[in-house]
Amino acid sequence: MESSELSENELPTIALITEATSTARSPVPCVNCGAEVTGTFCSNCGQRATVKRLTFKEGLNDFVARIYGFDGMFPRTLRDLTIRPGKATLKFIERNRVSYYGPVGYFFLTITLMYLVASLLGIDMLDFMKNSAEASMQQPPKAGTGQQKFLEDLMKLISENMKLVSFAIVPIQAFYSRYLFFRKSNLNFIEHTVLPFYTLGHIYWLSILSLLSYSIFGKFLPAWVQLIVSFGYFGFAYADLFTYQNKFKAFLKGLGIYIIAQITFTIIGIIVGIIVVLLNPELIEMIRPSNN
Repeated sequence: MESSELSENELPTIALITEATSTARSPVPCVNCGAEVTGTFCSNCGQRATVKRLTFKEGLNDFVARIYGFDGMFPRTLRDLTIRPGKATLKFIERNRVSYYGPVGYFFLTITLMYLVASLLGIDMLDFMKNSAEASMQQPPKAGTGQQKFLEDLMKLISENMKLVSFAIVPIQAFYSRYLFFRKSNLNFIEHTVLPFYTLGHIYWLSILSLLSYSIFGKFLPAWVQLIVSFGYFGFAYADLFTYQNKFKAFLKGLGIYIIAQITFTIIGIIVGIIVVLLNPELIEMIRPSNN
C-alpha cells in the first residue's frame, strides 16, 4: 500500500471530521438581528445560535443563566466583592467586562432583591424602615404626634425613592476619593464611582439579612452591627483597591470617605428639608414642639 492511500478504518474518521468542520463553518441567520452566525453566539448581539423549544426545563435553564450570567457571573461577583472587593473593582476598571456584573447593574440589583425579599416575606418596607429609624433614636417621637407623622412621611418618601436616594451618595463618595483622599491613583472621576457602586450595593445584603431576621425573630439587625460592618467593609475595600500606599492608611482613608460622604449627604438633606419645610407652613406646624 502506498503512503498516500488511506486504510478503511481511517476513512470514517476523516469523513466525520470533514462533516463537523463543514457544519461548524456553515453560517446561520441570527434569530434576533439576522446577522450570520458561525459560532455558539452571535457576534453582533450575543444571541445564542441554537435555541431550543420553550419547555419548563428550558425556561428554568434560561432563568438560571440570566441570574448566574455567563460562567457563574453572579456567584463570582458575590464571592469576590465579599473577599476581594478592590481586586474585583480593578478588574472591571481595567476593561474586564465578562467576569463580573457591572457596578451600576449590581447596585440596582441588590436594591431590587431587597424589595423582592420584603415582598415575599410579606413585610411592608415603609414599616420596616420606620421601625429601624425609631430603633436608632434615643427618643423616638410619641405615637400620634406631628413629629411622628412627619417621620412617617419622610420614610415614605425615602422608601418610594430608595434607588434615587442611594444613587445620590455615590458621586459624593467618588468626589472625595478622587479629589481628596486618593488624588495620586491615576483614576478619573467615573472610575472612582465603581467601588462605591459595588460596595454600597453589597452592603444591601445586610438589609436583606435584617429583613430575614425581622421576619423570623421579629427583630432586625441592630443598627450598631450594620454600622460597624459597613465601616469595616468600606475601609477594607479601599485598602484592597489602592495598593500603592500603606494598607492601614488606605483603610483609614476608606473610612474617612464613607463618614465624610455620609455627613455631606446628611447636611445636603437637612438643607433641602429646611427649604421644603419653610415653603410649607403645614409642615412647620406639624413639627412645632408645642404641638407635640
